[in-house]
Amino acid sequence: MKLSPLITTSLLSLSLLSIFSHAQGHQHSYGVTIGAGGGEYKHSTQDGDGFAQAYIFYNYQALEHFSIEVAYNSAIELDSWDCEEKYDDKWTCQTNNKPMFGLLANEFELDGFVVAIKGQVPISQRNSLYGKLGAQYYDYAFSRNGYTVESEDGTGVLFEAGWQYQWDMGIGMNVGLRYQDLGDLTLKSQNIGISYAF
Repeated sequence: MKLSPLITTSLLSLSLLSIFSHAQGHQHSYGVTIGAGGGEYKHSTQDGDGFAQAYIFYNYQALEHFSIEVAYNSAIELDSWDCEEKYDDKWTCQTNNKPMFGLLANEFELDGFVVAIKGQVPISQRNSLYGKLGAQYYDYAFSRNGYTVESEDGTGVLFEAGWQYQWDMGIGMNVGLRYQDLGDLTLKSQNIGISYAF
């Protein structure tokens, strides 16, 4: 049976690739970033309840201080709560369901796919500052009770800058500020993330 030499050759190739990758340092990483922020829609700053965001990424370090990143970006509106103390330390809370950006909408969803270039400047062995510039294909909608009020899709720009820390075992963390230009909608957020490099 000729399957055994094929398996042996494949395992040997994977081992050599793994050794080469380790010798070159951590070239691959993946992780998730979460954040919250506000935005502006058609020059209206009435941002309703703001939004929460999740960003899942894969990063390939092509050069010493530069890498290519692909990511999936998602955002939804944040419900805020108004709480009042009634009597005897009893509180009453209800959701603040005001319209977003002066629209009749109270719900927001964003899906985006990002391709970015990331540069980093080391400030010590494990600390570095980073910046990202990317293109984002986006699709978002404002809705109320399941009915779309406004929606748009297209290609926009994403900028991010921040600080990151990487342990020797490959686990890293970062904090950053992100700006997204999505046509009529611009979003600004503060983010925190965790990653693993290999």
